[in-house]
Amino acid sequence: MATKNLAIREEVYRKLSEAKTEGESFSDVIQKLLEKRGDLLSLWGAWGDDEEVASIEASVKETRKKSVIRTR
Repeated sequence: MATKNLAIREEVYRKLSEAKTEGESFSDVIQKLLEKRGDLLSLWGAWGDDEEVASIEASVKETRKKSVIRTR
């Protein structure tokens, strides 16, 4: 099996170490966490097309517009 060395922050190492169970390698922990993440495509359309979504979209657009104005 090929191996790679990764540089990670001490905080990340501690969290990975805490997530490890007996007999698990760090590779096992990382793989388990990546698999838990899931596929974002499965969430496509989860909110549907209702008034709340329209309100959220309008709010996001307004916030972005204000952000652009402040950066000028």
